[in-house]
Amino acid sequence: MRITDITAFSYKANYKYGVHTMSGGRTSTGEPSIVIRVRTDSGIEGWAENAPLGSDYLPSSFTGEIAALKKLCPQIIGLDPRSPAAISAVMDRAMMSGIAAKSVIDIACWDILGKAVGLPAHVLLGGRLSDKSPAFSVIGFGEIPNIVKKAQAELDKGVIALQLKVGDDPLVDARRVRAICEALPEGIKVWADANASWNLDHAITFARALGRDITIPLEQPCRSLSDCAEVGRRTGLPVILDECVFTMADIVAAHGAGITGVNIKLSRVGGITKARILRDAAVALEMMVNVDDTWGCALTTAQNLQLAASTRPDRLRAVDLFAEWTNPLISDIPRMQADGRITPASLPGNGFGPVNVEFLGEPLFQITA
Repeated sequence: MRITDITAFSYKANYKYGVHTMSGGRTSTGEPSIVIRVRTDSGIEGWAENAPLGSDYLPSSFTGEIAALKKLCPQIIGLDPRSPAAISAVMDRAMMSGIAAKSVIDIACWDILGKAVGLPAHVLLGGRLSDKSPAFSVIGFGEIPNIVKKAQAELDKGVIALQLKVGDDPLVDARRVRAICEALPEGIKVWADANASWNLDHAITFARALGRDITIPLEQPCRSLSDCAEVGRRTGLPVILDECVFTMADIVAAHGAGITGVNIKLSRVGGITKARILRDAAVALEMMVNVDDTWGCALTTAQNLQLAASTRPDRLRAVDLFAEWTNPLISDIPRMQADGRITPASLPGNGFGPVNVEFLGEPLFQITA
């Protein structure tokens, strides 16, 4: 089997609930999503999706990753997509940057591999270890009464895990997080995500203001791994890393520094091939794992679910289901159930139905043999 052509499309993955908010005044009503189709000489085709979250979140942007794709795609025409690790190695030799572009190619290759052998990707990633992975919702900034109502609305949908955005004024953030926690029933997983916006002073102030009676993990409180680890040492709170974890060396350094969890975004680490390695290492080191990505909708959700379903349930904190809060759906995929969990599809590949190309419009470009 050989890759014969790669076509790139795009559509806007819109936020369903108005404005998505993050620390530092970062907002989004939706992001242009990159969707690629990889065709082969056997007639099997693979699809994948990724939407960079603007250009001020990670070292990626829509225009930058499209440019990277145009350089990477000719390098893999004629190669066998059933060997994603080999494809990944070729891409790494061709370009040092373009991690999100490499990711979407890698994920499409996993879709082809699964379809070629008639198995879901999660089976190839180690097997279905969980029939029902817990989903998490993101609660952004806002006035306390409004945000508490939003959190309660998510619980009414069945959600059992909440990521609370923080990272601005630590005292204001602490009051908001405390109000949400006090309004929630027992058993709901909650953690606060600063998206790397605080320094040590801010993070420690937040922890002290939150109070000793509320113990929740902090996700990426500071930019550097060393500062995040220091937050954990000084506050006693579990710390999850996200934005500063790219490689195996980062995972090992994080564990050695006392970090207890990691948020693995497929597009940040280079796709399923590399995400699997990091996930397996984190689980082996007894760390907790979130499965996530930067943005997207249907295909991004299905891709996340492949890694989540093959993760030990006692080490999986939750998985991000973008299709629950973005639209339009360009394909049929599993959806969150009333108990806040999701069951992966048994379809071969990455677990989604036929892609509706009407949502995608004219291709951005096509690379052929």
